Amino acid sequence: MRQNGFCPRAGGDVAWLYVHALTDAPVPRWTAHGRAIQSVAVGNIFAVGERRAEPPQLSENELRFQHAVVVRVASRVPAVLPARFGSLIDDEALASIIRQRQLIVDEAMTRVRGRIQMTLRTSTANRTNSTTTAAARGSRPVSGKQYLERRGKEASTRLSPRLESLIAGTTEYVDAELRQATPAGSVVLYHLLKRRHVKAYRTVFESARGVRVSGPWPPFAFVPELWS
Repeated sequence: MRQNGFCPRAGGDVAWLYVHALTDAPVPRWTAHGRAIQSVAVGNIFAVGERRAEPPQLSENELRFQHAVVVRVASRVPAVLPARFGSLIDDEALASIIRQRQLIVDEAMTRVRGRIQMTLRTSTANRTNSTTTAAARGSRPVSGKQYLERRGKEASTRLSPRLESLIAGTTEYVDAELRQATPAGSVVLYHLLKRRHVKAYRTVFESARGVRVSGPWPPFAFVPELWS
């Protein structure tokens, strides 16, 4: 992965590809805000991205741009694996990563093919485990970061019986679930489901209090680590 600098191709083209996503099918080339988005074939996998000399600077605008690109790509291919922000790489290294992780990539593509992500966010704090040890309670964190990390570790991903019952009602639609406790004590749930089940899934939570449903999204939470 290259974070700065570039390697020019013959003719002056930039060799580095800033990857927005991996897909199982090519997407037609298009231009967004003056930036050409293209598909680069790597065996049976396609890297969708743009040629750049350096990665974009982290900003809300760039994050929104990348999100919009991935959303558009996801609407045009059966399977998409969004790349993390800053994934700038040359073609040779990209081919090497795909080749070394071919089985992981193929399994991930199979898992998300024809599926989307729905996200549930609880709007009420989830109490931490009351059995936290006295030593942990009496130990003062020395920084705000340590405090947030500790709260995140102590927080439970269990929800109220009412919400757990509602979520259990989506079992027939949900193929995979990931939960994440936040330092504030709330819980975020990521559900992977077939596109055709979105309407029925939403119906389960129509009158639910204490939870907010968003999506459908590309399967951001169900992408294996490929770039390290």
